[in-house]
Amino acid sequence: MKAKSASPPRICIDARWIFSRMSGIGRVTEKLIGHLGEVEGDEEYLLIFNDRSLKERYAARWADRPRLRCRLVPWGIYDPRSQLGLPRWLGKEGADLYHSTNYFIPLAPSPVPMIATVHDLIPLRFPYFTPRALKTRFNFVFRWVLRRCVRRAARIVAVSETTAADIRAFLGVEAARIEVIHNGIDPAYRPLPRPEAAALLPPGVDASEPFVLYVGRFDPYKNVAGLVREFASFSAAAATARLVLAGHPDPRYPEAIDEISRQGLAGRVTVVDGADEAQLIALYNLARVVALPSLYEGFGLPPLEAMACGTPVIVSDRGSLPEVVGSAGMVVDPGTAGALAGALRRVWDEPALREELSARGRRRAAEFSWAATARSTREMYRALLEGGR
Repeated sequence: MKAKSASPPRICIDARWIFSRMSGIGRVTEKLIGHLGEVEGDEEYLLIFNDRSLKERYAARWADRPRLRCRLVPWGIYDPRSQLGLPRWLGKEGADLYHSTNYFIPLAPSPVPMIATVHDLIPLRFPYFTPRALKTRFNFVFRWVLRRCVRRAARIVAVSETTAADIRAFLGVEAARIEVIHNGIDPAYRPLPRPEAAALLPPGVDASEPFVLYVGRFDPYKNVAGLVREFASFSAAAATARLVLAGHPDPRYPEAIDEISRQGLAGRVTVVDGADEAQLIALYNLARVVALPSLYEGFGLPPLEAMACGTPVIVSDRGSLPEVVGSAGMVVDPGTAGALAGALRRVWDEPALREELSARGRRRAAEFSWAATARSTREMYRALLEGGR
């Protein structure tokens, strides 16, 4: 481990996980970095990008946080040259610590301790949930790399107790090297006046038409096709209901889009591709209910974001979702036909239940914040730099 310097600690965070087309890990990375810049302390954060336009965009966005310093490196995350080049770069820049906000870290000898965040072990535990992903098609390579990375890391951040248990059980990592730090909610996710939210809606969504909202990817483990089927059953008795799917459709996984046609729902389902954050917040505010019937989640931000906006949520009983939502949402078994449709019907038809879930949800969401995530992350950095916990 590198000896502690008398100068302020220099912590490198890998911002290459932020892509121009925003992903869940990209959003987590962006929020963590932004809030670390607001936590009181003397740390300097070196934020590495390999896309010049993204580097310049975020340098401008964080210009009022002088301890956040954006840097450009010539290698992408998976570029083999990064494996050797990044450790050398860290030494040259005088870094004291490196944190990758996903599992992948350099395996070559490094002059600084390394931290890896693990969001879930879906490709390891349930490879059939992502059958066409490269991590599944080359699962033996993924397993080898993942095991090497977690063995190499001085600390592993798990975003939920569920993920931490999986890391211990499936990777054999001792509990002392695992730090459970939940994701957070940005203050921007809050109840908005209806006219304000309506003005921010993405094209194709009408505020006057009540809708069920899904936010996320279209991978099979998200169970979006199952949601479409359950919506078809529920909406047979709810003539005004619509379904809005907000996420990037993936040509590898056309099941949900095919199911819309199969159920004859083309006129009642809207797919919103590429909603920005303001549009997402508007969607959360105006949805009558948000549903996430995933077959597994390592954390699951959309239910928390919806609850922060005062919208009732229905989630599956799988993975970390019960851990995250607690008693603030309705929890159903996605393997039981009609369970989700029945929950949708109750929330749709019972205003008192919606009010109760809204109040519970706001209280639950208040327990999570990116400020708290950033403070816990900084405490982990300091403990590791000081040679303890």
